[in-house]
Order: sequence, then structure tokens, then C-alpha cells
Amino acid sequence: MSQITLRQIPDVLDKQLRTMASKNKTSLNRLIISLLMKGQGLSAISDKKRNFADLAGTWSKKEYDEFQKNTEIFSQIDPEIWK
Repeated sequence: MSQITLRQIPDVLDKQLRTMASKNKTSLNRLIISLLMKGQGLSAISDKKRNFADLAGTWSKKEYDEFQKNTEIFSQIDPEIWK
């Protein structure tokens, strides 16, 4: 395997990459390789299970309240059906 050295990485990119690596509990090196592989349409071999962690907590309070209100009917039991 070869090595590449990157210079003059913008601070905003550096911060984002380090945050992503920390969030995914992986090394910065592994994260960057994974991102490069995906960017080139190559599949990285991974044992990591896919999940929706990156989507969790993205609703605002207003959206959450609206969802709760609109799905409230599904928690009600219709006595006529359960005779």
C-alpha cells in the first residue's frame, strides 16, 4: 500500500473530518480512505453494520410535536374490532 501526504487542508475541512472520525469511532486515516473510496464509486470492505445514526435527532421540536399529533390515532384501540 502506498502513502499520500496532504498539505494545506482548510481548517473547516480538517475540523469536519475530525468530528466525523470521532463520531464514527474510527481513525482519521480510515475515515478519509472510506470517503475517497465512496467518492470514486469503489466499495470499501467493512464489517460495520449500517444504521440510521446520522439521521437521529434531526427533527425540530415543532416537527416532533406535529408527528406525535398526527400519529396519535394509531395508539387508540377500537373496541368494536376487538370484541
